[in-house]
Amino acid sequence: MTTAAACNQHQSADHQHTHGEGCGHETVQHGDHVDYVHDGHRHAGHEGHYDEHGDTD
Repeated sequence: MTTAAACNQHQSADHQHTHGEGCGHETVQHGDHVDYVHDGHRHAGHEGHYDEHGDTD
């Protein structure tokens, strides 16, 4: 389990898009939040950045 102190962050410089309803990316329910499928991986917004939540393979 990933904690807030040890989250694996998606590089924000590589990700200028803001995910949300109608953004055009597939969504996947992941526990208490939604992951967004983007460029072969899933990530979710977390405290001003995006956390990596695994590859889609």
